[in-house]
Amino acid sequence: MWLPDLDCFEGPKYKMIADAIEEDIVKERISPGFQLPPHRELADRLGVTVGTVTRAYSEASKRGLLRGETGRGSFVAGKGFGEPFLTHAEESLKNAVDMGMTLPLHHLDPPMSQAFAYLAEENDLQGLLRYYPSKGRLEDREIGARWLTRYFLEVKADQVLITAGGQNALALVLGSIFSAGDSIAVEKVTYPLFKTLGRRFGIKLVSVEMDEEGMLPEDLERIARTHKLKGIYCMPTCHNPTAASMSAERRRAIAEIAEKEEFFVIEDDAYALLSKDQFLPIFSILPDRTFYVASFSKAVCCGLRYGYLVLPAGYLKRVEQCLADVMWMVSPLSAKVMNHWIANGVADKTIRLKKEEARKRNQVAKEILAGHQFSMQDTGYFVWLQLPEEWNSTDFAREASEHGVIVTPQDYFTVSHASSINAVRIALSGPDDVVHLRRGLEIVRDLLN
Repeated sequence: MWLPDLDCFEGPKYKMIADAIEEDIVKERISPGFQLPPHRELADRLGVTVGTVTRAYSEASKRGLLRGETGRGSFVAGKGFGEPFLTHAEESLKNAVDMGMTLPLHHLDPPMSQAFAYLAEENDLQGLLRYYPSKGRLEDREIGARWLTRYFLEVKADQVLITAGGQNALALVLGSIFSAGDSIAVEKVTYPLFKTLGRRFGIKLVSVEMDEEGMLPEDLERIARTHKLKGIYCMPTCHNPTAASMSAERRRAIAEIAEKEEFFVIEDDAYALLSKDQFLPIFSILPDRTFYVASFSKAVCCGLRYGYLVLPAGYLKRVEQCLADVMWMVSPLSAKVMNHWIANGVADKTIRLKKEEARKRNQVAKEILAGHQFSMQDTGYFVWLQLPEEWNSTDFAREASEHGVIVTPQDYFTVSHASSINAVRIALSGPDDVVHLRRGLEIVRDLLN
């Protein structure tokens, strides 16, 4: 078991432990991925309180030395500190209420058995096993163009590329339009897997201040003057994790800055179809510079890995080549199933059912968390809970996990570790049913109190 040598350090015990962690990392005595001892075990060996170790680990995390993996412990951070380690339900603490990952209410997913029964009646089912153009079959892209009217987009099939979900679309844009060393502006808390993609492609993410509508135009302008931005990434409708949504005026302001400063906009509308309020996408305002991402993962189902990427004129071939390089094409079988659900109304029905279930869960959260500061959307999948000064998000998430509840601390979302935000995201869509949701939220409430 790793034990810090505190003899060479001075000051409060918690700071001495943090200093020892830093020295052992610098001198390569412990390396990225190394798991530090549990709080209580280290406290017993050092003869200090558990609170001292908790504070030490928190201090080391603030320095960028550690990452806390909720429910599993504290690990020495590597180059990509602050990026999420994906923990799925089957990997979570046994019997825990998992509100860490925003699952798309799987019990309301469309029935696959009916889809397969439909496929079995198709005359040319074998044709789905062939190679097709990497951008997707023309039929699939035409259906996609019609489906995108639900996002208030009027586009043609030759502007649409079929993707394996939203994350794949983001990777394709970064891999084909951006280069290592480019800078992309994002809100100061952002979708954690975009952080992962940024690191993988060597792209610098620049933090922009935000308010209840998301990215602040005046701060974006300031950043554009001090950084050579190649683009911005934003989620204008139900921002993950804050649930912020941009007004029509805010979208126009962002588009005007992008046009003036000549950078691209990556517009991720993963939750748009679940939102009760929708406005014209930034793409409609600035089609020559915006890459629009629409996915079925949150609104319909995630397992088919299917979505659309709407591209500015002249960029289709470039992005299509990137897709061909990494996977050649999205499965035509996925396209066939999704097209069937679109045609027979199952996709629309599923969205309605999931919105109604989300509405019920948000009402439960409002009741249980009453008196505390949080933001949500009435039909959204998560709550962004502000913590009182007595807590920091890492410690709160760890304490919650010890009480059988998984929530996601702010470190997963923050771009700069100097951020003053102190919050956790609670995925209301994670628990299997409202009974488990209520139990998890009551534990969170009791910890807050």
